[in-house]
Amino acid sequence: MDSSIIEQLSRLTREEQDILRGKSLQRGDYTTSDRFIVNSAKFLEGKELDLRPHTRFVDFPEHGHDYLEFMYVYAGRISHVIGKEVITLERGDILFLNRHARHSIKRAGQEDIGINFIVSDALLRVIFRRVSNNPVMSGFLSGNFDDGGEAEYLFFRTQNNFPIRNLMDNLIYAVVKGTQEVYAGLVELLFSYLAYYRETLVNTICVSSPDAKLRRAVSEVLERSYPDATLSALSLSLGYTEAYLSRRIREVFGKPFRLLLQEYRLKAAEELLRTSRLPVEEVIRAVGYENTSHFYRAFQELYGETPHKYRKNHAAL
Repeated sequence: MDSSIIEQLSRLTREEQDILRGKSLQRGDYTTSDRFIVNSAKFLEGKELDLRPHTRFVDFPEHGHDYLEFMYVYAGRISHVIGKEVITLERGDILFLNRHARHSIKRAGQEDIGINFIVSDALLRVIFRRVSNNPVMSGFLSGNFDDGGEAEYLFFRTQNNFPIRNLMDNLIYAVVKGTQEVYAGLVELLFSYLAYYRETLVNTICVSSPDAKLRRAVSEVLERSYPDATLSALSLSLGYTEAYLSRRIREVFGKPFRLLLQEYRLKAAEELLRTSRLPVEEVIRAVGYENTSHFYRAFQELYGETPHKYRKNHAAL
């Protein structure tokens, strides 16, 4: 490795200097979320891939990411806490965390150099198409893209694997020098090496995240009871207050309960229009709508046709 790059990765950052002067970690440097979801836009700034040395001299609090992250320990050791598991990476080891995972990191000392790689979704999707048959990485990447996916990590004990460590040196060099044209090829090659040397994979686990659990619970209830579902009944069923559940549904599903329920009802109506001979008015009542004109507007907005025209063009009978 180029000595100037080693020096660059080892030197104290301004953030670390502030921590040594007694300042606390500034969450605003990482996220705009109350739940401490590290935002890739704060670091990538339009790039497809970047790296940043892990912040030392502080216990890094539990957090998640809106991107896939992997850490390579260049020197020393760094310990991650994932759920109840403590994963200690030694020099040369690699830890992958999908975007559903949350973890904290124990205090690292000056000689502990961990390098966090931040991978954009755009680059990851290009690579994913190329490694779809990779027995180690394909399922992990697929779960990363799944909005309802669960937290997952892959821990590779690669400290004694020269080909992989040499490749990591090349990847670090390419990112520091900004040679973007080789990013995809190097990451793809890394995934291939990790599959070839699969004995280096010492631990992998799926952990149901709070978001995934809530998504499943809400979806299961709405699948069964969408015709007469209400936020009040749903919150009572799941044991939450209405205000809390309303906020969490908006966070997890990206839309308010009202629109989520509308999607379930319209999906059910669409299926009935295709597969049954029920009159449209009965379909409307069956899926829980009382306001016919509201149903017609919502259905046409979603499917681009009136219910009658949709049935004529798409009926399976």
